[in-house]
Parts: sequence; C-alpha cells; structure tokens
Amino acid sequence: MHNTLRFGLLALLLASAGAWAGDRLAVQAGGESVMTMRVDGELTIGSEGQVLEYKLRTPLSANLQQMLDKAIPAWKLVPMQQGGRAVNARTPMRITLAASEVAGGYEVRIDNVVFAPLTKEDHEAARAAERAAAEAGEAIAPVGESAQAPVLISARRLQPPGYPVGLMRAGVEGIVLLNLRLNPDGTVAEVFAAQSSLLNVKGGSEILDKARALLEKESMRVARHWTFNIEAQDPAALDNDAVTVRMPVEYVMDVPRKDKGAHFAGAWRYEFRGPNLPAPWLRAKPGEQIVGVSDLAGSEQVSGSTPFRLTDRSVLNRAL
Repeated sequence: MHNTLRFGLLALLLASAGAWAGDRLAVQAGGESVMTMRVDGELTIGSEGQVLEYKLRTPLSANLQQMLDKAIPAWKLVPMQQGGRAVNARTPMRITLAASEVAGGYEVRIDNVVFAPLTKEDHEAARAAERAAAEAGEAIAPVGESAQAPVLISARRLQPPGYPVGLMRAGVEGIVLLNLRLNPDGTVAEVFAAQSSLLNVKGGSEILDKARALLEKESMRVARHWTFNIEAQDPAALDNDAVTVRMPVEYVMDVPRKDKGAHFAGAWRYEFRGPNLPAPWLRAKPGEQIVGVSDLAGSEQVSGSTPFRLTDRSVLNRAL
C-alpha cells in the first residue's frame, strides 16, 4: 500500500474509533522521520581503552565501509580491568546507522552502538569460548571493574500483544522497545515504553504520534503479565540494573514479504521514531548503556549492564 494512502486510512480509522479521546494516549514526545540500518561486528579494546582491531560481519557498500573505517579507530572506551590490572578485551557490537534527508541527498551518522551479544553468531562465539576455556581448565573471569557474577534472564511466558484494529486495517507496522524491571521470581515489577517506531509510513506527526501511543499502550498492558527465568546466585540481592530487560515488541502484518523475519542488518528501513526515554528506575544511574528501538530485532533482548562503553558519546550522531 502506498505511504500516502496508508496514512490517510490510518487517520480515518483512528478518528472514527475515538482514539483522540481522553489522556490515555498521551504522547510523551514527538517523533522524527529517519532511515536506519544495523551493522553487526566485534571490537577488541586495548589496555588504555583504544580500539586495537574490529571486524564488521554485515556486508556494506564501499562508501559506508569507508565511513566506518574512518570513524571506529578514533573511538575511546572505558579500559577493562581484570584482577586489578588493565587488560585487552573483546566484545560483540552492533552499530546502528541513521540517515536523514538534507538538501541534495542524505546525511549519514552513527545513531548508536550496543556492546552486547545479540545475534546467533555472537551467542555461538560466547559458548565456544566457554567450551575452550573449560577444556583448558581455565575459569572465565568477569572483565571490568563493575562486572558481577553472571545473571542469565530468559523468557518463560510471553503472551503476544493484540494488534490495534485501526493500525492493522491501515496496514501500519511498528515496534515498541520495552524496559522491564523484574521481581526475583521473574514476574514484571515495572514496565516502561522507552521508545517506539512506525515502519514505512509517512504523514503528519500528530496522527503518527497517536498511533505510536496506541502500540505503546497495548505493549505495556500485555507485558505486565509476562514471566521470565532469572539464573543468579541470589536473585533477591540483584540491583535494578541487573534485573532490567530491554526487548522489542513487533507489530508486523502477517503477509508474505521478502524481509519478513529478517533483522534488517545491512538494509535501510524507514521509521517514524519517537525519542529514547530512560526508564524511571534507571534515570539516576550514570554510564548506563543506551539501547534504542532501532537497535534490536524482535527475538533479541539486552539485560543487565556491561562494562563496555564509550568514554565520549559525542562521537555519535556526527555526520560521517
């Protein structure tokens, strides 16, 4: 369906359904139109926080590859500590690129970088490293001054949300990034819609922001009843950071399409995206890893904290 027709139908359906009544669909902040692309790879950090080497697994055009080859070596990260001394360390990374329309074309920038195992390749590499260490009789020590004993969080029961009727009839797809604070028994203590996007639709921001709010409301309603498995020595002793899960909820039409099920690595997609807001229980925590709605695919999640982070995030959001 053409973007203009989709937007017009969406406006009619939302208005006829009374979606403007009351304050339950209040929008926290207005959205923006942007093109995004995810790039997966890994990074090796030196003992002084410098980039020693990196590898990008996602195939890119020569132009984008050159842009990243120029930007990544200049990054500085927090040095890793192990046993009281600085060490080299390797981490998976996902780079999210953003492109905004400017006079004469598009301006590309690095929107965000997430240092966490997200893809199948990342998790397989981590398991292989654990097996190799076990066969060599070595223990894998936590790296980083703030590293804790491992906390593994996995889904136990996730009831899918309902698709808001107006958006489904208009063929509008979207994603909501939820932040979930878990109780020690794996139930959800608090839920916060940190960011949301509509995919491949253009139009007036007032209507599109209300559509985002519909998705956020339904996602939070259902997520309050989700349950998770928490594997830790003492789940009750974990802080809010350790028991916070960030995960996307996708609203995708069940129709054949070549990109269905793909996580868009190496491909641009159009988003009408709201701002990324911090969960209330994490707002006072400095150095928290930022994860946005554009960074994760539907089956991926990020939980807890990581010692891997940039010392200066101003290197992001600059034109490449």
